Amino acid sequence: MWGSQEPERTAGTHGDLRKPWGYEEQLGAMESGEIPPEPAVDGSGSSFQSPSARLCSPEAEPGLAGPARRFPAAAVDAILREVLGSALREQRYEPGPCREAAKAIAEVVQARVQELVVPRYKIVVVTHIGQLGQQSLQIGSRCLWDPTSDTFSSYVYKNTSLFAVANVYGVYFE
Repeated sequence: MWGSQEPERTAGTHGDLRKPWGYEEQLGAMESGEIPPEPAVDGSGSSFQSPSARLCSPEAEPGLAGPARRFPAAAVDAILREVLGSALREQRYEPGPCREAAKAIAEVVQARVQELVVPRYKIVVVTHIGQLGQQSLQIGSRCLWDPTSDTFSSYVYKNTSLFAVANVYGVYFE
């Protein structure tokens, strides 16, 4: 009986599996005349403009010109080099202290990068510390990325006992 009945789902609840009012519904409603189309911004005289054109077109939002100043990747590289080198120079790998060191390094790096005062950039800092041995490690990350304004800095530090990888992502917030 577990799989025989589907639970009741109502709009606006967390259990609602139906798609929200989205592009397809808006487009269908506009074409059927339920929602009047907005005037075109391209000067073509056409009275229909797709919802995605309004969302993606740079003419639709005149204030979206991009960052006034690029994220200072070279300065962030220098911060990473300095913070990781000073924090881990004499450190031996031990799981507990290295876990705390990774958190502390991430906090220090984030504070130092924020001191650079780059407006409208969100700063994400990720730090990994591991034992240096014969193993390998692959680290991956994914995000929605605008190559014209978003960037990152990365630094790898090694001593006789451990390695550390620190990544700083600068993501422009429009």
